[in-house]
Amino acid sequence: MNKSIVLKPIKASARLFRMLEKRGLIIPFMPTKNVMRAGKGEYTLVDTLYSTAPRYGTHKLICVAKNETRIRLTAHPDNEDFIIIDMDRNKFKPLYLVIALHTEKVLEKKVRAGTLSAKDVLAVELAYNAPTSAFTLLKGVPHCEVTLPGRGRPPVFFVTEPSDFAMSYVETPGYSFTLRKR
Repeated sequence: MNKSIVLKPIKASARLFRMLEKRGLIIPFMPTKNVMRAGKGEYTLVDTLYSTAPRYGTHKLICVAKNETRIRLTAHPDNEDFIIIDMDRNKFKPLYLVIALHTEKVLEKKVRAGTLSAKDVLAVELAYNAPTSAFTLLKGVPHCEVTLPGRGRPPVFFVTEPSDFAMSYVETPGYSFTLRKR
């Protein structure tokens, strides 16, 4: 005899996800206590939420608090996924992705030639819980995340990336970048 189990769907909520987390079933995309304790000053705080076992192919999920205001471009040898969500709808300072419109090699070539301009780099204000809140940044693209100076809680976001990830700074001698509030 077959026993029928009737399931009534329920709405996903922060409360439900916290319960599932307490039972050891999921890891919700929520800032860690350490990241939420971020204080004043310029810094980046990162907590690894998990990293996969090497035998299955490795990647990790990190939680980042970003209170950097200085724009210093970096590039990576592989892709990384950005997830800009906030289940608790915290009040964060704005989060900007500064992204070059060229690969690292092309950008460095423009720097050496003295032809780099504002047409080569964008500052994109990222939105929480929006259709644009999850995307993959491709390898070799110079970028950085920054916020504005001043009071307020540093923005927090999530990134999935290879477990053993290298980061290199893209040197831009003779150039400086400034983020101007709209």
